[in-house]
Amino acid sequence: MAGRRLSREQRQLQLLDTAAEIVRTEGADSLTLARVAERAGVTKPITYGHFETRTGLLKALYQRIDQQQTDAARASLEVGADTLEAAATVLARFYVECVLHIGREFGPVTAALATTPDMEEILRAGRERYAEAFLAAVRRFVELPDAEGKPLLLGVVGAAETLSREVVAGRLGTDRAIDSIARIITGAVRPS
Repeated sequence: MAGRRLSREQRQLQLLDTAAEIVRTEGADSLTLARVAERAGVTKPITYGHFETRTGLLKALYQRIDQQQTDAARASLEVGADTLEAAATVLARFYVECVLHIGREFGPVTAALATTPDMEEILRAGRERYAEAFLAAVRRFVELPDAEGKPLLLGVVGAAETLSREVVAGRLGTDRAIDSIARIITGAVRPS
């Protein structure tokens, strides 16, 4: 890319990639706009122009990671889930594997944002996106109106998050967590 200017969007992606690498290799405490600028080979005003503050950078990084997870979950469901049980297993496996894969970045970024006033709204929006993706997946097999399905799937997302964190901490095996989450999904959405 030497010799050509990046578009604003390309530059922002480059800066977010750089920020993720800093969190992964040095921890969230090392993440500053100046450090990102230095590592990306740009001036500080460029990073400030994209994110304004460290909190703005952390929020953008969190939202990017969260959106990548949601998009990948949707894509994984398009590959051969032909029963409710299969779809539940795909969702569960994907969720656990994503948390394991990105936990090195996601956890520290979330922790760094914990004190920001609108963090709860950011977390809520992420849970809603996952619940909607889960709902869309199970609707292929079970009739579930939004009023009933969305609260159920929000609960499922909470359970998936808790069990995935147990895997990350080494207190629960990956296969056991996946099986448990899949059973929670099918149990929650099956007509009683």
